Amino acid sequence: MRIDGRLAAAAVALALMAAGQARAERFDFVALGDTAYNEGDTPKYAALIEAINKAAPSFSIHVGDTWGAEVCSEADHRQVLATFQTYQQPVVYTPGDNEWTDCRKAPELAAYKRFVKKEATPEDMALLAHAQSFDDMFQLGSYDDALASLATIRKVFFSRPESLGAHPMPVVRQADVSPDFKEMVENARWEKDGVLFVTVSNPGSNSDFTILSEARAAEAARRTRANVAWIKDAFAEAKAKNAKAVVIAMQAAMFDPPTPWTSRDFAMSIRGGSDGPYWWIARAIRDFGGPFGKPVLVINGDDHSFIVDKPWRISGGDSAPPKNDNITRLQVYGAPDLRAVRVSVDTETPWVFSFAPLYPAPAP
Repeated sequence: MRIDGRLAAAAVALALMAAGQARAERFDFVALGDTAYNEGDTPKYAALIEAINKAAPSFSIHVGDTWGAEVCSEADHRQVLATFQTYQQPVVYTPGDNEWTDCRKAPELAAYKRFVKKEATPEDMALLAHAQSFDDMFQLGSYDDALASLATIRKVFFSRPESLGAHPMPVVRQADVSPDFKEMVENARWEKDGVLFVTVSNPGSNSDFTILSEARAAEAARRTRANVAWIKDAFAEAKAKNAKAVVIAMQAAMFDPPTPWTSRDFAMSIRGGSDGPYWWIARAIRDFGGPFGKPVLVINGDDHSFIVDKPWRISGGDSAPPKNDNITRLQVYGAPDLRAVRVSVDTETPWVFSFAPLYPAPAP
């Protein structure tokens, strides 16, 4: 039987289109955080960025803590910005606690660094002793202005609705679509091949929720409301667009290590409990992510150890399947173990996400 040449060409074109669509549903991205805490980490981090560039992911997500203890000056942040620009693919950043909630005053930090190097003077030791006194700690005397540091971060890294990196990509910022939360420029979302990605401004150190400062406690409460609204909006968007999966990235490790303690709410205990800063973030992910039904991946840093687990998974009873089994957590590596995680995304599989460590290039 003869086949018309035009029909054959059309069949080939359709086959190529189908193959292209199949390939479009498979991609990689990289997740990392808690980088360059000490001077010795800087060359390791540069080597890790080189490895990421060589792997050429669709984009990277940095979940915060770009340094250890610092004074958090604008010059420091602009140095980090310059480092982000060495990523050849887009990189989306969500701030950690070290960049703003934990910023130290310069004299105390300098004294501490000399102490670590065993070069502390008697004046340094006196200053460090005072920093540990009840009155100084109660007044947060050794810490810099956290809210001013947050404002600096928003100015330096989030002035435009796009990612960082040498070749940025556009993102949708909560500030641009949520009139009630115009300050939330760091909360972003974007899509890739049917997967919705979301960042949430939720750092460690109790998300800066401290009883010792009315202003900081009020900011933390407001930001929590913004984060919950952003999570709800994300799942509404995912449902409206029939997204195949959702990824939520933040800095805080919200769960304590596993214990014999059990709960009807979560598989692991929430840091701070139901009155703490993370309860409603974790519950929003549970209450809107569980019914979403399709795979949900939550990425965090903060604890510096690689974990893939299901802290939202709880028993459905003797004869029912477990609840929230579609929600998986990825906790990334952290300094001094400077590695990233390559996340492979295949929406044709039931699990969608798979994980592999990405090592920095070895030193010559």
